[in-house]
Amino acid sequence: MLAASVAVALVLIGIVVTPSAAQAAGPTTFSNTASIAIPAAGSADQIGTASPYPSDIVVSGMPGSVTKVQVVFNGLTHASLNDVDAMVVAPSGQSLVVLSDVADPESTIAFASNATLTFDDTAAGAVPTGNVPTGTYRPTNNGGGDAFPAPAPVPSAQTTLAGAFTGINPNGTWRLFLVDDATGDLGTMAGGWSLVITTEEAAVPTVTTVTTSGSPSATGTPVTFTATVTAAGSPVTAGTVSFSVDGAPQGAPVAVNASGTATFTTSALAEGTHLVTATYSGSTGFLTSNGSLSQRVDNATVVTGNTFCNPGAVTVPGAGAAVPYPSNITVSGLAGPVAKVTATLSGLSHTAPIDLDVLLSGPTGANVVLMSDVGGTTPVSGTTVTFDDTGAPVPTPLVSGTFRPTDDDSDVPDAGFPAPAPIPSTATALATFDGTNANGMWSLWVVDDATGDAGSIAGGWCLTITTTTPTTTTITSSVNPSTFGDPVTFTATVTAAGSTVTTGTVLFSQGGTPLADVAVGPTGQATFTTGDLSVGSQLITATYSGATGFGGSSGTLEQSVLPTPTSTVLSSSLTPSVLGNPVTFTAIVTAGSGATPTGSVQFADGGTPLGSSVPLAADGSATLTTSSLAVGPHAITATYLGASAFGISSAGVQQVVLGPVVADAGGPYSAAEGEGVTLDGSGSTPGATLEWDLDGDGDFSDASGPSPTLTWSQLQALGINDGPSAHRVALRATLGAQQATDTTELDLLNTGPETIVEGALTATAGEPFTVKVGADDPSPSDMAALFTYTIDWGDGSPAEQVVGPADPPATHTYVAAGAYTASLSSTDKDGGTGATLSIVVVVAAAPVTPPTAPPTTPPTGSSAGSSGGGLPATGADPRAAALLAGLLLFAGAAAVHIARRRAQRG
Repeated sequence: MLAASVAVALVLIGIVVTPSAAQAAGPTTFSNTASIAIPAAGSADQIGTASPYPSDIVVSGMPGSVTKVQVVFNGLTHASLNDVDAMVVAPSGQSLVVLSDVADPESTIAFASNATLTFDDTAAGAVPTGNVPTGTYRPTNNGGGDAFPAPAPVPSAQTTLAGAFTGINPNGTWRLFLVDDATGDLGTMAGGWSLVITTEEAAVPTVTTVTTSGSPSATGTPVTFTATVTAAGSPVTAGTVSFSVDGAPQGAPVAVNASGTATFTTSALAEGTHLVTATYSGSTGFLTSNGSLSQRVDNATVVTGNTFCNPGAVTVPGAGAAVPYPSNITVSGLAGPVAKVTATLSGLSHTAPIDLDVLLSGPTGANVVLMSDVGGTTPVSGTTVTFDDTGAPVPTPLVSGTFRPTDDDSDVPDAGFPAPAPIPSTATALATFDGTNANGMWSLWVVDDATGDAGSIAGGWCLTITTTTPTTTTITSSVNPSTFGDPVTFTATVTAAGSTVTTGTVLFSQGGTPLADVAVGPTGQATFTTGDLSVGSQLITATYSGATGFGGSSGTLEQSVLPTPTSTVLSSSLTPSVLGNPVTFTAIVTAGSGATPTGSVQFADGGTPLGSSVPLAADGSATLTTSSLAVGPHAITATYLGASAFGISSAGVQQVVLGPVVADAGGPYSAAEGEGVTLDGSGSTPGATLEWDLDGDGDFSDASGPSPTLTWSQLQALGINDGPSAHRVALRATLGAQQATDTTELDLLNTGPETIVEGALTATAGEPFTVKVGADDPSPSDMAALFTYTIDWGDGSPAEQVVGPADPPATHTYVAAGAYTASLSSTDKDGGTGATLSIVVVVAAAPVTPPTAPPTTPPTGSSAGSSGGGLPATGADPRAAALLAGLLLFAGAAAVHIARRRAQRG
């Protein structure tokens, strides 16, 4: 259901308003036949309000709303209708001036004699001049600003009866206010006045609007006016629209179309400003309405080179604004700003030139009074006057020639230029237009500021405008950003319309301070080099001076000037240092330019400033000595704070502060004879110099470093060569001026000797078998003493001991043949026994002597025996032979081993 309602609403929106059947009432005439004196009898100077003032008509019994009103003046007689102002006021307060200023009293007169004047919007014309006959005329108001004394209201701006009264309730008192606004004439309205009112019940008000195809338009060029009639926002499609220009009907009424519009096109509009009115006639159910607009029409500008002319005549009245007001010239196609303007008035005629006020205004609003209160009172005819700043003042009497703008009351702006003229400026020369844009509308405002004289500018007027070609100036830098002190070259390039400009000069400046004025070269460029720019962002401006035919211009550039880069190096006098001892930090600052920086250095410990900043010395160095650093590592920084021309830089160093020096000899240590030892002083103060004394002579040159290793040879050289024994080890730690010592013990352990056997390990049963038993001991003291050798011959006989030096002989007799494993050991003087040495002694049987027998001849094919001697071939045991060979190899290897060991000990 909701959707259906919405659909219906949408349909209704598009429907043209169609009123219900209306009932017309009228036209109905209401009259007040009482005579009206214009002005009241006895008025001073025959000027003032009429009598009665106002004259009233009471309307009653009229149904509906007003659709049309006619006003009738019955039996009007007046010697100068120019002086008569008449305003009709409806009961609801709407008003219309139906008659005012029929003609200019300085030039023409309008008068009436017992004439009946009917005012109707559809009349053919306005009230004429001269003898005005009885007839129907449109409301005629050629003045403006008419003053109607109280109790009259202020006149409305309406220009038609329909516009003023359509749609109102007609019933009530209508009032006619009549005023004679000039002296010397009088009249009457013998038959009073009448209203002819037409109404319509249930009629819908309408709105008529008028638009133009273009304003301003040019004389002789078609312009189309479109009237749009609506009622309640919807188009009205019945009825006609009547167009009028300045009150004059323009052809037959035009029917509105399905869009509610009617159009009127004309090419006949004269130069000037015209009031175009569109009056909707109304139709059944629709009230009448009207709309209007102001259409500006200018003569087409005639262009010859840089001279622009409006050839149309300007008519100057006996008093007031000229026609047209203003007269316009449209300038286009000029490049660049105005350099010079001259204005020419052609065919100037006037009975009293001193009455002429002439104002010239330009498209940007600038204006200057060309002439005012000059030229005298001698009439002129057909003169040509050119205004140029180089001319003399306007002469008296006025003659043709070239003169500069002249205003005798220039100290007080002229008040005689009515709207829409601008208020005259204080400018006194045409140079006020220099530098402005020439293109656009220029206007000539002509006023006659006194009565009794008239004239014209029959040949129109012209402007001659000289412009300068605009230029463009750009500026570039050879290097941006630059470094302080380094030369920078600025190049300004001047162009006009894409081509280079090769004349004039360019002024280079920095922040408003001139630097150099340089001529533009044949390439259109000017260059300037400087090395004196301050550090920071500098605004560099290049201003082209302009030259003949070329306007001035300028360009800017932000030049960034960086400080000279610096480098800072920081060193410490001692690191690590000891708590409480002074440390000196030295910062050396250098600049990339080679110059010595000035300023100061801020030393800091981990970001905490170490006192105030230190000024740089002449050599670019700054030092800080402190003894307040706590134990531990410190990140020391030195920051050069920069100066006007030098950049900031910084450096750092790691400073270690130690507590009191400590020597830690480590240990105790132990080593066996024949072995080396590695000392451990790592518990000492890091960074300290460590020196060792191992022989107790107080000389700490035996070893150095935190973990030295001493070989057995080095220990022997230090007298540490026989164990078991204990030896004092001392360590000295040196750091700066501090020293500390520590001692520990080195225990030298006894090493048992190694047993050695020399000699052949073969024996014969029953025969003495002798070998040399030796000992090899790392200790030279042990080697120099006697050893005790214990020998178990392996044949079941008791072990025996032999005491002797390193290699005494030992003899034993094996009873029976065989292979015997003997065990031998040696004990040094300190009771150290080395490992047991096992040897195999091969014992051969005692040889048997056979009985003597004659030699025999062996059998054929048998050998008589081995050719190399040795064991008898006959009856020999092969296994015994192999065992003997192995023992011989073992004995040889043992001999080689003993020899090698002795060689190793030296």
